[in-house]
Amino acid sequence: MDEDSKIQLKHAAISAKNVVLSSIPICGTILDEVLFGYRSRVKQERLNRFVEELEKYLRSMRSGDIDQEHLKSEEFGDIFESILRRVVHTASEEKMHRFKKILLNEMAHTYTSDFKETFLDIVSRINEDQILILNHFREVQDRESEGNSDQRVVDGEGAKVSLKNKANLLGFDEAEYLFYVQDLISKSLLLDKAIALFGGEIKPYTNLRITPFGEEFLKFIEGSPDQ
Repeated sequence: MDEDSKIQLKHAAISAKNVVLSSIPICGTILDEVLFGYRSRVKQERLNRFVEELEKYLRSMRSGDIDQEHLKSEEFGDIFESILRRVVHTASEEKMHRFKKILLNEMAHTYTSDFKETFLDIVSRINEDQILILNHFREVQDRESEGNSDQRVVDGEGAKVSLKNKANLLGFDEAEYLFYVQDLISKSLLLDKAIALFGGEIKPYTNLRITPFGEEFLKFIEGSPDQ
């Protein structure tokens, strides 16, 4: 679509909005304010708050902690714009903090990945409890690779531990934990190895593993020192 077509489409959308609202007696003006005026102010306030917090932190950083050349790059401009676009749609303070951390990490050292936009979308869609669950399964994997079979960490490789016991271990009720892990599986961050096993001895969601994609996601949001 060329620029003229985009402008025409925008004007058409505004005109349609005005026609619809003007056709509603009394409520038209109120709806216009609620749907457009108020929402614009909310988004601007979120953006201002994010930038102010970012600026406050940047003042405490040494100039050597920031990759000055990377800040001038097209790649940094893209991720900066992508984060701000998501910030204005974010009410959660936890997500605001997470986006700020990602941006600060990007200022210090570039994270090379084809999945940056996908990871930012995931940050918008999952919460800190789910990140805690992901971290747990990364720790499980790390301990297993070291040959540590500590029951509290490895959970008998997951196969011998009920869904309820795993939920209790991590501080969730069973229904909440089940929803979280199903969501993480749907986003390819966790893998349920039980689905590849037959015979009915291993129940679903009792043999979970973090995926390579999940590991890369955690590195992205935490800021891996080797990037």
